[in-house]
Amino acid sequence: MTTRLERGFWKWGLLSLALAGCGGVLGDEAGDEPLLTLDGTLQSSASFDLGNSNSDRLRAALLWNTWPKVVVDCLVQGTYPEGISKCARLSPRSSFHHPGVDVKVNGRFPNTFSMPLNRLPEPGALMGEEGSRLGMANVLAYVDGNGNGKLDRVPTEALSSPDIVVGFQEGFDGAQTESSFIMYREGALHPIFHFDFPNCPEIPQGYSVVTLRYTPTSEECFVTTRKVDLNIELEASLALQQMACELPNANVLRDSVRASTMGPPPPGSTQRCGTYIRPVSHLEQVLHVNPHPERFCTAANTVAYTLRDYWDGAWDDRASPPAWWPCPVSAP
Repeated sequence: MTTRLERGFWKWGLLSLALAGCGGVLGDEAGDEPLLTLDGTLQSSASFDLGNSNSDRLRAALLWNTWPKVVVDCLVQGTYPEGISKCARLSPRSSFHHPGVDVKVNGRFPNTFSMPLNRLPEPGALMGEEGSRLGMANVLAYVDGNGNGKLDRVPTEALSSPDIVVGFQEGFDGAQTESSFIMYREGALHPIFHFDFPNCPEIPQGYSVVTLRYTPTSEECFVTTRKVDLNIELEASLALQQMACELPNANVLRDSVRASTMGPPPPGSTQRCGTYIRPVSHLEQVLHVNPHPERFCTAANTVAYTLRDYWDGAWDDRASPPAWWPCPVSAP
């Protein structure tokens, strides 16, 4: 079972949505019967200021959680006790792709929005195979800086991004007690659903929304169809901005190297001590190094320098860390 915190990290795979603006059309009007309608409000944090110049360029997108087949099979089969932390490393980071498929949607910004989903997801946004496919998505908001009506992803080497992600669906900051997931089922229910939502009833065919409500001792689950209320929280956050990068920003996919053989980080790099992947490294400190701080995609350019092999246990340098090592060291 994934935890509430882990679910918040799986913000991968993108399906762009066009929205109609308040007083003008930002996207295509959809005339077909909605398969699912998402209604909500935009809620700004105290530190967030969109500015008048950007308000007419604020748009929304669906973020599909699309995992490679080898990772899905590993999770379903329970191959590793570390779960997603180790299963994700069976496939290269580049294989966690971002399907870019246009969908006709209505909406009203900057205060409220209404998003009728009128099309089926493309196969690239779904996990599984013919006869059993499953999709899981959340909503984000971004400023369409170049005005082309879609969220443009930038490569790891980019120095800037034309579009800036400024908001994500309410319920994923780790402190809230309720989270919702937009689901799509095609055919037999894929077993990855039971891995992610072990306490939930079976979802119907097509679109639905799964809502998890957390208490100190339990987790309740509700399934809704047709029309659902969801809010978006706007925030000036580096983690949100990184969603404009082609490569995912999750720690479980971050490259790691043996600190004792790499030597000190290169001059000009940014460095910080911090935890790595808690299911495998727990509270041990690693050194996060970004040798290219001038680039936009901070997470994609960051490497974790470690004192032990968390994946195969082949080496452990905690008893004699390099002289230059700046982080706290736990006992072997």
